[in-house]
Amino acid sequence: MKVYEYPSYEAYVAAQNEANAEKISNVWVMRETIEEIWRRVKYPVRRILCHGTRNGAEQKLLQHFFPTANIIGTEIADTAGQFQNTVQHDFHKPRAEWLGRFDIVYTNSWDHAYDPRLALQTWHRQLACGRCLFLEHAPDNVARPWDPVEISGPEIVAMLQEEGYLVRGQFNSRGCGKHPSVIYIAERPEWKPE
Repeated sequence: MKVYEYPSYEAYVAAQNEANAEKISNVWVMRETIEEIWRRVKYPVRRILCHGTRNGAEQKLLQHFFPTANIIGTEIADTAGQFQNTVQHDFHKPRAEWLGRFDIVYTNSWDHAYDPRLALQTWHRQLACGRCLFLEHAPDNVARPWDPVEISGPEIVAMLQEEGYLVRGQFNSRGCGKHPSVIYIAERPEWKPE
């Protein structure tokens, strides 16, 4: 794994704002991907948290397939407030009111993490026990200021397991046009007394 190193947290936020402004109208998420998530989820879904949503396209598609769910998107860029159901938030940072609250956490912005392990830890705590993270990853990514994470599939699986997830499977997506992706399904296990 390679992670682009920023001189400061402020430089990270500035790079993400710049990328957001440049790509504000781009949509990465595919309808087929969200439909496949809908097919695979076998439990009631009341709350969904979607990280790195840029222009809110993810929330709209998720709402179509999960019409009764409360769906929140996060976006670190200062444009977040322009989009429905989107809050300006750094997905690395925990929020007390989100701990253990979500039935699905989805992101296709994994490659935007300045600390992928910290992001996975935060997302793990946001899931209710027995619920799943759907992490979409484009294997051809290279570490750079806009997309700092370069990581292989086996490294993702190992890191998910190290952070306490049960990896339940994966499926392929055509991603955004010429960038096919893999969606990893990782469950926060039910708590069991020892």
